[in-house]
Amino acid sequence: MHQAPVKNILIVDDIVDDLLMFEDCIEEMGNLPHLALTPQDARETLRKVTPDLIVWNTDVPKSWDELKIFFKNRAFRDVPVIAIVGANNERAAEQALKLGCIGLMRKPIAEGMVAEVLTQGLRPQKSVTHKLKRNAEPKAKKAVKVAKH
Repeated sequence: MHQAPVKNILIVDDIVDDLLMFEDCIEEMGNLPHLALTPQDARETLRKVTPDLIVWNTDVPKSWDELKIFFKNRAFRDVPVIAIVGANNERAAEQALKLGCIGLMRKPIAEGMVAEVLTQGLRPQKSVTHKLKRNAEPKAKKAVKVAKH
């Protein structure tokens, strides 16, 4: 029986409960979580490990600056990044995708969706990228509709 190799997944979030939720999910999937409370912590992790996937909360202070540096670093060119953005923050969503993120995860994070998003993110092909973006779009439109009523 062939077992898939363990994947390194970096989570950058300043909310400890969310980090712990990701950590549990990643471990249940049989992968290795790397947790960072700040962009500086993420930078330290990236000096030691090249992750197979990064999930980055863009609301963490100084995240945008650090993400720009990350995407310019050729050593991480093939590392997919999923941005966590606020449910109604379309500006952040657009900025994350333009910067190079393969997809979006909206806050509040539905615990049941974490494993699915991580699994899709670990297989970053064009179809996955489009699926992640497509999944984000209806939720964004729904959030906008709800906000208008």
